[in-house]
Amino acid sequence: MSNYTCLLIEDSMIQARVISQMILRTGWVALVALDLRSGLAIMEEEPLELVISDLMLPDSTDGSTIAKIREAAPHVTIAAISAGGGRNSASALLERAKADGAEFLLQKPFSQERLQALLSEVSERLQSGTRRPHVLVIEPSRTLRKICETGLKEHDFRVTCGATLDEALDQIDILDLDAVVTQVDVTSDDGAELVRMMREAFPGVAIVAVSDKGESEIAKRAWLKTLEAGADVALAKPFTPEELVSSVRNGMVLAASAFLEAARRSA
Repeated sequence: MSNYTCLLIEDSMIQARVISQMILRTGWVALVALDLRSGLAIMEEEPLELVISDLMLPDSTDGSTIAKIREAAPHVTIAAISAGGGRNSASALLERAKADGAEFLLQKPFSQERLQALLSEVSERLQSGTRRPHVLVIEPSRTLRKICETGLKEHDFRVTCGATLDEALDQIDILDLDAVVTQVDVTSDDGAELVRMMREAFPGVAIVAVSDKGESEIAKRAWLKTLEAGADVALAKPFTPEELVSSVRNGMVLAASAFLEAARRSA
Protein backbone atom coordinates (compact mmCIF):
# COMPACT_ATOMS: atom_id res chain seq x y z
CA MET A 1 0.00 0.00 0.00
CA SER A 2 2.95 2.35 0.46
CA ASN A 3 2.84 3.37 -3.22
CA TYR A 4 -0.68 4.82 -2.88
CA THR A 5 -1.59 8.34 -1.81
CA CYS A 6 -4.79 9.51 -0.13
CA LEU A 7 -5.97 13.11 0.19
CA LEU A 8 -8.08 13.74 3.30
CA ILE A 9 -10.34 16.82 3.22
CA GLU A 10 -11.63 17.46 6.75
CA ASP A 11 -12.33 20.88 8.26
CA SER A 12 -11.72 19.85 11.88
CA MET A 13 -7.98 20.06 12.53
CA ILE A 14 -8.22 17.58 15.40
CA GLN A 15 -10.14 15.01 13.36
CA ALA A 16 -7.88 15.60 10.36
CA ARG A 17 -4.85 14.82 12.52
CA VAL A 18 -6.45 11.68 13.97
CA ILE A 19 -7.71 10.31 10.63
CA SER A 20 -4.48 11.08 8.80
CA GLN A 21 -2.56 9.12 11.43
CA MET A 22 -4.98 6.23 10.92
CA ILE A 23 -4.31 6.37 7.17
CA LEU A 24 -0.54 6.40 7.70
CA ARG A 25 -0.79 3.30 9.89
CA THR A 26 -2.18 1.37 6.92
CA GLY A 27 0.90 2.14 4.82
CA TRP A 28 -0.73 4.78 2.60
CA VAL A 29 0.69 8.27 2.16
CA ALA A 30 -1.70 10.87 3.64
CA LEU A 31 -2.12 14.47 2.47
CA VAL A 32 -4.48 16.79 4.35
CA ALA A 33 -6.62 19.81 3.39
CA LEU A 34 -8.90 21.68 5.80
CA ASP A 35 -11.27 23.01 3.13
CA LEU A 36 -12.35 22.16 -0.40
CA ARG A 37 -10.41 24.97 -2.06
CA SER A 38 -7.14 23.70 -0.57
CA GLY A 39 -8.06 20.14 -1.48
CA LEU A 40 -8.72 21.05 -5.12
CA ALA A 41 -5.35 22.81 -5.25
CA ILE A 42 -3.59 19.68 -4.00
CA MET A 43 -5.40 17.60 -6.63
CA GLU A 44 -3.91 19.78 -9.35
CA GLU A 45 -0.38 19.20 -8.09
CA GLU A 46 -0.25 15.68 -6.63
CA PRO A 47 -0.96 12.23 -8.12
CA LEU A 48 -3.67 10.60 -6.00
CA GLU A 49 -5.40 7.23 -5.79
CA LEU A 50 -8.06 8.18 -3.24
CA VAL A 51 -9.81 11.26 -1.87
CA ILE A 52 -11.61 10.99 1.48
CA SER A 53 -13.76 14.06 2.05
CA ASP A 54 -16.30 15.28 4.53
CA LEU A 55 -19.59 16.01 2.79
CA MET A 56 -20.03 19.37 4.50
CA LEU A 57 -17.06 21.74 4.35
CA PRO A 58 -16.84 25.43 5.29
CA ASP A 59 -16.52 26.46 1.64
CA SER A 60 -18.95 23.85 0.28
CA THR A 61 -22.21 23.73 2.23
CA ASP A 62 -24.61 23.28 -0.68
CA GLY A 63 -24.14 19.52 -1.07
CA SER A 64 -21.91 19.81 -4.15
CA THR A 65 -18.64 18.71 -2.50
CA ILE A 66 -18.40 15.33 -4.23
CA ALA A 67 -19.40 16.73 -7.62
CA LYS A 68 -16.60 19.31 -7.43
CA ILE A 69 -14.06 16.66 -6.44
CA ARG A 70 -15.20 14.35 -9.23
CA GLU A 71 -14.95 17.15 -11.79
CA ALA A 72 -11.40 17.94 -10.66
CA ALA A 73 -10.33 14.28 -10.49
CA PRO A 74 -12.43 12.12 -12.87
CA HIS A 75 -10.45 8.91 -12.32
CA VAL A 76 -9.70 9.08 -8.58
CA THR A 77 -11.65 6.94 -6.11
CA ILE A 78 -13.77 9.03 -3.73
CA ALA A 79 -14.92 8.13 -0.22
CA ALA A 80 -17.41 10.44 1.50
CA ILE A 81 -17.40 11.01 5.26
CA SER A 82 -20.79 11.45 6.93
CA ALA A 83 -21.88 12.03 10.50
CA GLY A 84 -23.32 8.49 10.60
CA GLY A 85 -26.81 7.78 11.84
CA GLY A 86 -27.64 4.13 11.11
CA ARG A 87 -30.99 3.81 9.36
CA ASN A 88 -31.18 7.53 8.77
CA SER A 89 -27.88 7.51 6.89
CA ALA A 90 -29.61 6.99 3.50
CA SER A 91 -30.38 10.71 3.36
CA ALA A 92 -30.83 12.91 0.32
CA LEU A 93 -27.31 14.23 0.86
CA LEU A 94 -25.81 10.74 0.67
CA GLU A 95 -27.91 9.84 -2.34
CA ARG A 96 -26.59 12.96 -4.05
CA ALA A 97 -23.01 12.05 -3.04
CA LYS A 98 -23.44 8.65 -4.66
CA ALA A 99 -24.98 10.15 -7.80
CA ASP A 100 -22.13 12.67 -7.97
CA GLY A 101 -19.49 9.94 -7.96
CA ALA A 102 -18.63 8.82 -4.41
CA GLU A 103 -17.84 5.09 -4.37
CA PHE A 104 -17.46 4.62 -0.62
CA LEU A 105 -18.88 5.95 2.63
CA LEU A 106 -17.23 6.29 6.03
CA GLN A 107 -19.70 7.02 8.82
CA LYS A 108 -18.31 8.78 11.88
CA PRO A 109 -17.08 7.59 14.23
CA PHE A 110 -15.20 4.87 12.33
CA SER A 111 -12.53 2.53 13.62
CA GLN A 112 -9.04 1.77 12.36
CA GLU A 113 -10.39 -1.60 11.19
CA ARG A 114 -13.17 0.04 9.17
CA LEU A 115 -10.70 2.40 7.50
CA GLN A 116 -8.26 -0.46 6.88
CA ALA A 117 -11.03 -2.44 5.17
CA LEU A 118 -11.82 0.49 2.87
CA LEU A 119 -8.19 1.11 1.92
CA SER A 120 -7.62 -2.61 1.37
CA GLU A 121 -10.61 -2.74 -0.97
CA VAL A 122 -9.38 0.31 -2.90
CA SER A 123 -5.89 -1.22 -3.15
CA GLU A 124 -7.31 -4.49 -4.44
CA ARG A 125 -9.30 -2.68 -7.11
CA LEU A 126 -6.29 -0.65 -8.17
CA GLN A 127 -4.17 -3.79 -8.48
CA SER A 128 -6.77 -5.95 -10.22
CA GLY A 129 -8.57 -3.30 -12.23
CA THR A 130 -11.89 -4.88 -11.27
CA ARG A 131 -14.60 -4.50 -8.63
CA ARG A 132 -16.26 -7.40 -6.81
CA PRO A 133 -20.03 -7.09 -6.23
CA HIS A 134 -20.70 -6.35 -2.55
CA VAL A 135 -23.34 -8.41 -0.72
CA LEU A 136 -24.73 -7.77 2.78
CA VAL A 137 -25.95 -10.90 4.60
CA ILE A 138 -28.35 -10.37 7.52
CA GLU A 139 -28.98 -13.65 9.32
CA PRO A 140 -29.31 -14.36 13.08
CA SER A 141 -27.78 -17.83 12.77
CA ARG A 142 -23.98 -17.65 12.90
CA THR A 143 -23.74 -21.00 11.12
CA LEU A 144 -25.95 -19.91 8.24
CA ARG A 145 -24.15 -16.56 8.00
CA LYS A 146 -20.87 -18.44 7.58
CA ILE A 147 -22.35 -20.76 4.94
CA CYS A 148 -23.67 -17.78 2.97
CA GLU A 149 -20.39 -15.89 3.31
CA THR A 150 -18.29 -18.84 2.18
CA GLY A 151 -20.54 -19.65 -0.78
CA LEU A 152 -20.63 -16.08 -2.02
CA LYS A 153 -16.90 -15.49 -1.60
CA GLU A 154 -16.15 -18.64 -3.59
CA HIS A 155 -17.94 -16.93 -6.49
CA ASP A 156 -15.91 -13.72 -6.10
CA PHE A 157 -18.38 -11.63 -4.14
CA ARG A 158 -17.30 -9.21 -1.43
CA VAL A 159 -19.37 -10.07 1.68
CA THR A 160 -20.33 -8.25 4.87
CA CYS A 161 -22.38 -10.06 7.53
CA GLY A 162 -24.55 -9.04 10.47
CA ALA A 163 -26.96 -10.77 12.84
CA THR A 164 -29.46 -7.88 12.58
CA LEU A 165 -30.05 -4.88 10.35
CA ASP A 166 -28.88 -2.47 13.03
CA GLU A 167 -25.65 -4.44 13.53
CA ALA A 168 -25.05 -4.55 9.78
CA LEU A 169 -25.63 -0.82 9.31
CA ASP A 170 -22.91 -0.09 11.85
CA GLN A 171 -20.32 -1.66 9.55
CA ILE A 172 -21.75 -1.60 6.04
CA ASP A 173 -20.81 0.89 3.35
CA ILE A 174 -24.22 1.82 1.96
CA LEU A 175 -22.72 3.53 -1.09
CA ASP A 176 -20.81 0.40 -2.11
CA LEU A 177 -23.56 -2.20 -1.95
CA ASP A 178 -25.09 -4.38 -4.65
CA ALA A 179 -27.31 -6.88 -2.83
CA VAL A 180 -28.83 -7.69 0.56
CA VAL A 181 -29.58 -11.26 1.60
CA THR A 182 -31.87 -11.05 4.62
CA GLN A 183 -33.75 -13.43 6.88
CA VAL A 184 -37.44 -12.50 7.05
CA ASP A 185 -40.28 -13.71 9.25
CA VAL A 186 -43.20 -14.86 7.10
CA THR A 187 -45.39 -15.87 10.03
CA SER A 188 -46.50 -12.23 10.29
CA ASP A 189 -46.29 -8.93 8.42
CA ASP A 190 -42.93 -8.13 10.03
CA GLY A 191 -41.04 -9.57 7.08
CA ALA A 192 -42.77 -7.28 4.61
CA GLU A 193 -42.11 -4.26 6.83
CA LEU A 194 -38.41 -5.11 7.06
CA VAL A 195 -38.15 -5.42 3.28
CA ARG A 196 -40.07 -2.17 2.77
CA MET A 197 -37.64 -0.38 5.10
CA MET A 198 -34.65 -1.86 3.25
CA ARG A 199 -36.06 -0.89 -0.13
CA GLU A 200 -36.32 2.72 1.06
CA ALA A 201 -32.80 2.65 2.56
CA PHE A 202 -31.13 0.85 -0.37
CA PRO A 203 -32.64 2.04 -3.68
CA GLY A 204 -31.26 0.13 -6.63
CA VAL A 205 -29.86 -2.64 -4.43
CA ALA A 206 -31.03 -6.24 -4.88
CA ILE A 207 -32.99 -7.71 -1.95
CA VAL A 208 -33.07 -11.49 -1.55
CA ALA A 209 -35.59 -12.49 1.14
CA VAL A 210 -34.75 -15.80 2.86
CA SER A 211 -37.18 -17.70 5.06
CA ASP A 212 -38.80 -20.97 6.03
CA LYS A 213 -41.74 -20.43 3.71
CA GLY A 214 -44.21 -22.62 5.58
CA GLU A 215 -47.41 -24.05 4.17
CA SER A 216 -50.06 -22.18 6.17
CA GLU A 217 -52.22 -19.63 4.39
CA ILE A 218 -50.92 -16.92 6.76
CA ALA A 219 -47.33 -17.74 5.81
CA LYS A 220 -48.13 -17.79 2.09
CA ARG A 221 -49.86 -14.39 2.25
CA ALA A 222 -46.99 -12.92 4.27
CA TRP A 223 -44.48 -14.33 1.75
CA LEU A 224 -46.40 -12.65 -1.08
CA LYS A 225 -46.48 -9.35 0.85
CA THR A 226 -42.71 -9.58 1.26
CA LEU A 227 -42.31 -9.69 -2.52
CA GLU A 228 -44.81 -6.87 -2.99
CA ALA A 229 -42.90 -4.79 -0.43
CA GLY A 230 -39.84 -4.75 -2.67
CA ALA A 231 -37.92 -8.03 -2.46
CA ASP A 232 -36.47 -8.96 -5.84
CA VAL A 233 -36.09 -12.68 -5.11
CA ALA A 234 -37.68 -15.01 -2.54
CA LEU A 235 -35.40 -17.86 -1.46
CA ALA A 236 -36.84 -20.61 0.73
CA LYS A 237 -34.75 -22.64 3.17
CA PRO A 238 -33.01 -24.96 2.84
CA PHE A 239 -30.98 -23.79 -0.14
CA THR A 240 -27.64 -24.68 -1.69
CA PRO A 241 -24.76 -22.21 -2.15
CA GLU A 242 -25.39 -22.39 -5.89
CA GLU A 243 -29.05 -21.41 -5.38
CA LEU A 244 -27.97 -18.49 -3.19
CA VAL A 245 -25.46 -17.22 -5.76
CA SER A 246 -28.02 -17.57 -8.56
CA SER A 247 -30.62 -15.68 -6.49
CA VAL A 248 -28.18 -12.84 -5.78
CA ARG A 249 -27.19 -12.53 -9.44
CA ASN A 250 -30.80 -12.61 -10.62
CA GLY A 251 -31.76 -10.10 -7.94
CA MET A 252 -29.04 -7.69 -9.05
CA VAL A 253 -30.32 -7.77 -12.62
CA LEU A 254 -33.93 -7.23 -11.53
CA ALA A 255 -33.05 -4.45 -9.08
CA ALA A 256 -30.95 -2.60 -11.62
CA SER A 257 -33.71 -2.81 -14.23
CA ALA A 258 -36.35 -1.57 -11.76
CA PHE A 259 -34.12 1.29 -10.60
CA LEU A 260 -33.43 2.45 -14.16
CA GLU A 261 -37.13 2.24 -15.04
CA ALA A 262 -38.04 4.31 -11.96
CA ALA A 263 -35.42 6.89 -12.88
CA ARG A 264 -36.75 7.04 -16.45
CA ARG A 265 -40.30 7.63 -15.25
CA SER A 266 -39.26 10.39 -12.87
CA ALA A 267 -37.16 12.16 -15.50
